[in-house]
Amino acid sequence: MKNTAVPGKCGTGALPCHPPALAEKRQPGAAVLHKVTAFIYRSGIVCIALTCFLSAFQAHAAIPTFQDLMDPMVFPEAQRGLLVESVVEKEGAVTITTTGAVVVLDERSGTVAFRQRIGGERSVAMMYLGCPLAGVKVTHSGAGFARVTIDAPKLTLRVNGDSLCMLQAHAPLRAAVRTEIAPAWNASWKNNHLIVDELGGFGLYCSDLELKDQYDPYGTPVATYSLPENAVLAVGVCPPKPYDWERSLREQVIWHWSNLSSYPPDEDLRSWKPHGNVVLLQSEVMLWKDWNLDFVPRLGMDEWNRVRDTIHGMGIPYIVYTSPFYFLKGTSQEKNAVNDKPGVCPGAIVDGENMDLFLDAITRVMGDLKPDGLYFDGQYAENPAALYALARHARRIVGEGGILEWHTTVELGKWGSLMYMPQADAYTDIQLRGEGSDQLYGDFDYLRYFVSSYNINNCIGVLCNNSGKPMTVPQLESVLQANARLHTLLGMSDFLDKEYRPRLTPEYHAEVDRLVAGRQQQSRAKADATAVFLKGPQTAPPTAVAFEFDQMPEAEKLVSPLNSDALSLADGALHVKGHASTYAYLQLPVNKAAGGVEIKLRHGSDGGMSWGPAAMVKWDNGEALRIGTRSDGVLQVDLPPVQTLGPAFDPNAWVWLRARWHDKTGVVEFGTDGEHFIRFDTFPFAASGHAVAELLVGKVPCHGKPDDYTEPGGIGECDIDYVRLYAE
Repeated sequence: MKNTAVPGKCGTGALPCHPPALAEKRQPGAAVLHKVTAFIYRSGIVCIALTCFLSAFQAHAAIPTFQDLMDPMVFPEAQRGLLVESVVEKEGAVTITTTGAVVVLDERSGTVAFRQRIGGERSVAMMYLGCPLAGVKVTHSGAGFARVTIDAPKLTLRVNGDSLCMLQAHAPLRAAVRTEIAPAWNASWKNNHLIVDELGGFGLYCSDLELKDQYDPYGTPVATYSLPENAVLAVGVCPPKPYDWERSLREQVIWHWSNLSSYPPDEDLRSWKPHGNVVLLQSEVMLWKDWNLDFVPRLGMDEWNRVRDTIHGMGIPYIVYTSPFYFLKGTSQEKNAVNDKPGVCPGAIVDGENMDLFLDAITRVMGDLKPDGLYFDGQYAENPAALYALARHARRIVGEGGILEWHTTVELGKWGSLMYMPQADAYTDIQLRGEGSDQLYGDFDYLRYFVSSYNINNCIGVLCNNSGKPMTVPQLESVLQANARLHTLLGMSDFLDKEYRPRLTPEYHAEVDRLVAGRQQQSRAKADATAVFLKGPQTAPPTAVAFEFDQMPEAEKLVSPLNSDALSLADGALHVKGHASTYAYLQLPVNKAAGGVEIKLRHGSDGGMSWGPAAMVKWDNGEALRIGTRSDGVLQVDLPPVQTLGPAFDPNAWVWLRARWHDKTGVVEFGTDGEHFIRFDTFPFAASGHAVAELLVGKVPCHGKPDDYTEPGGIGECDIDYVRLYAE
């Protein structure tokens, strides 16, 4: 991929390739900065000279880490009414009660129990530390957080008012986490996980993103972390806050985007009043002179004040576009900044390295330009600690009553990831999700658990349906059943006035909860069926169609002009010879329902990686899945454009790769004997109920198109013994 995003009105229509995350290393003196900043917030001091000092100091601040968040001087205060309500020491246990959770540290059993309070009182998770605890001491107990130290094993525990519990190991420690609920839905990115059902659940986050945790959402335990010294493991109980039903029914956001101007004439602004009661000015380039570097009104203060005064004159608040994700100032990507290409995204900050400069910029926006809140286009997608810190800092800046909306079609991970952090979301009001994902709107779980997030983050979840495709009444019904909302795109106002707003009645609340209760009753059976599927068949699944290559099948041969005699038969196998990063494959028509695909291949001397030997399944709804091998010695899975690397294999030996799918879950497995398979990837299956249209076999590029890479590379050879589709 090029280091640019596909143009989209929300900016993150498709994310660019992400640069490597910088080392999580705090610069000297940063702890002093945190202490001074915390003192200012506690005391309410406002000092111009000190503010200037902090701004200069922060220019050298480091990327936020979970270790930073353990510091008692960091975020000591309660925000958004998320409180530590009590800390009780009794009979060898410390019980910490927050707005959304009860956390119980038991000295004798060496466990931490997590109970949910909002959406239903129940146990959701248990953490096992492996031994009794000694020297337990409560060091801090206030409205914002509680802190406990343990002498043996040497640990520190911090529980924030938003129900985020962070455990720091001061010596190597093995911590196992067990779920107490049946997973109705789960999402992951690296060793960060979210396990939920209709009523709530919990999230797991680790300071060491590369730490292996043996994650299995249906296993016991679900994850085991061998924490090195000073590592932090966080558990967040969901939901962290109550859902604001009254606001969700009342608040209607008018969403304005333009590639011409973000300063509409007064008559246009006044014409919007019947369609909503909050205005979002989202036209990034048209709003700001240098949207990647600062937020200075593009048309000057007179025009800015005119628009603001006209909107406020109607008694309507408004929020404006900003983006930590695309704020390139002070980073190595600053040279990529553009200010004249609406919808073009020239870079991406994924780890929080720009946080100090971005926070300074939005502080000036709120103080000097006086909007009623901010819209963030993307966040720090590869650093959960920075994501959390960003949310809390941003809430301080917009104020307790300010409006904070985040666009989080991707929150944690690469494009296509559905992982998010409810404890960060809790400090926002609105979460906008689903841009460029129209193909997922028919997946109710996507709408329910990712877009709506009702009983998970309990923000107002809004579907980002700005593709230009008209919404149908059945689609709207699914959105409402999931308890998601819509913004008012002016081109959709007639549909929204007629079909959407009349549904937002006081009775709607009871209807949603009735549906939630009904689905919850089915969650255990659904989880059990998924667990059986994940274990895999005890015998070889029946075959729907097979291509054994005893003879060349009737198929179209798609071969790069750079390759001659690329496809042939040898010893009962398809023999492929070609340049490393070029295409050479068979396009086999299928048009049958299937439940999986299996390929037996030998990588040999082929030099391809994303152009290596593979099989790709294409469904009739446009979805695709590719499994294959790479010349760097690891397996690869592609759900275009998402790519996942797997375990190592022997390029000179036969390897068996297979993918299986059921309902909305798929797995990828490999083996070395054709009988025993090991699962190494689980993916959301988006083609349930659809037939396999065709099968591509050979040197199939990761995107499934007959295109060569710019550097073709040397010539190599590989073999494919067979490819089979399993019956449903």
